[in-house]
Amino acid sequence: MQLTLHLTNECNLNCKYCFVKRGDKRMSREIAFKAIDLSVTTRDSTGILFYGGEPLLERQLIYDIVDYTKKIREKNGHHFHYKITTNGILLDESFLKFAKKMNMVIGLSHDGPAHDDCRMFTDGKASFAQIERKMPLLLKYLPYAISMSVTDPSTVHKAVDIIDFSFKKGFRYLHLSHNYCRTAPWTREHLTILKEEYNKMAQLYLKWTNAEEKFYLSPFDTKILSHLKGEKYNIDRLAMARNQPSINTDGKIYYSSKYLDDDTFMIGDVFSGIDLEKERKIHEKSLIPPDICEKCAIRTRCNYAYDSLVSQGGDIISDVAPMHCAHEQLITPIVDSVAEKLYKDQNSLFIQKHYNRLYPMMSLVEDMNR
Repeated sequence: MQLTLHLTNECNLNCKYCFVKRGDKRMSREIAFKAIDLSVTTRDSTGILFYGGEPLLERQLIYDIVDYTKKIREKNGHHFHYKITTNGILLDESFLKFAKKMNMVIGLSHDGPAHDDCRMFTDGKASFAQIERKMPLLLKYLPYAISMSVTDPSTVHKAVDIIDFSFKKGFRYLHLSHNYCRTAPWTREHLTILKEEYNKMAQLYLKWTNAEEKFYLSPFDTKILSHLKGEKYNIDRLAMARNQPSINTDGKIYYSSKYLDDDTFMIGDVFSGIDLEKERKIHEKSLIPPDICEKCAIRTRCNYAYDSLVSQGGDIISDVAPMHCAHEQLITPIVDSVAEKLYKDQNSLFIQKHYNRLYPMMSLVEDMNR
């Protein structure tokens, strides 16, 4: 099981595309420990994602949770692994030493050159200078930290600059997503710009791969994976999603983070456990694409055809947002063109990366021996 613990809905930034409902709620130690106990009874290992708001506002709770999991492991051998998504403002050497000791994965939320367009302090002041100063320290302790960025209609023209900036700073796990809020003002003009950015990003992908740089770029690498897995791509992805419940500050359990505070997707609480029948029904609905997707040529490779559930009048329906659909149709041929070229050239790094299942382990060992 992969638990997402929403430790607080408070934050020291005011990002304009954040989906979390801001407030002053905090998770108690009792609720956090109950959530951990719930996971121990259902799986032989547990992944814990510390999330917010800004989770480092609850640093002591993180320490307490990790200490609690240590005691469980000593008692019955149950394994835990940890991840945190943070805006980086509160990162310091003390926490990074702790994270390194616990093999914690850190996802740093930032937008590089577009950061101060959308991610400001609560008083409206720019925040990026502080975060940029933390990046060398973060990568010193955790070289596999993830760069997690978002583009908005107002910043879509900087998409390539964001990725290139992150790469030059030393990040090799690069994740780029978009403001997919249904009210975000995406237009055809923005999508035209996004297509241009993806074409330029494709050239970076080719450049880095030909230079034998080891990196992971989402959404490019996930789209290549969707080609290699075919029908199995979304089956595997949805199976993983089914095992990633989100725990709100009050202990209520939701099917996933994007449904937080929507009672239609609440599947229990940490005191009474998960309603397995309701969880099963939600999962089964996620396996059925909307009618509009049935005849789409890239349906099996789409990240949204099988993951587009929304609440409507208390019922759960499948409804793909126009931006989701447009994005998948836009990026797929661009990524395919890159992959076809590298495969045709029999680029050794590309072949190893996508066709050798042992590549991640081999790559890690190679890096450790440098």
